[in-house]
Amino acid sequence: MKPSQTLECLSGMGEVTTSGDIRRIVANSLLALARKEMPASDVEAMAKGLDSISNSLNAEIKVARMAIELREKGASLGEVRSLGRMIISNEQG
Repeated sequence: MKPSQTLECLSGMGEVTTSGDIRRIVANSLLALARKEMPASDVEAMAKGLDSISNSLNAEIKVARMAIELREKGASLGEVRSLGRMIISNEQG
């Protein structure tokens, strides 16, 4: 592999703080792969890390949604009077 000129633009990046930073890294890495400046195995490893980041972000979004729903429905929780009395039978009659 020859040294990657494509990825040199990332050398000044001190840390990754935004999703835009992640997209920039991914895009430049794919370009470096296309230019044969980066091995496919490195891109595969990066894809695994990105999958983990994506799963983490999705989990955070679900937690935020649930918090919003609970906040909206929380006022009526004190009015629930059927706890412990839920019918579990399919029989009608």
